[in-house]
Amino acid sequence: MKTLAAALALVLAAPALAEDGAALFKAKCASCHGPDGKGEVPMGKALKVKSLLGTKLTAAEIEKVSTDGKPGTKMMAVKGLSAEQHKAVAAFVKGLK
Repeated sequence: MKTLAAALALVLAAPALAEDGAALFKAKCASCHGPDGKGEVPMGKALKVKSLLGTKLTAAEIEKVSTDGKPGTKMMAVKGLSAEQHKAVAAFVKGLK
């Protein structure tokens, strides 16, 4: 019974997680990556940001980059997010088309 309840809670939370990921991306990432993830905004162009659409990175790799930054690039760690919020942003990025 506990397993069923946990599965149901996860299914019901998925849309909220996706919405949170979109809102967090807009608040924390869009200034460089653009609202659509293409990087076609002034800051993105200045930093030569690559489009996130169709990224080959896994969700776990995206989480790591947003949490820790990416050495050798200008991508810095996104501060002020919980692990769950980083996961939501990664899920949103993986869904960009």
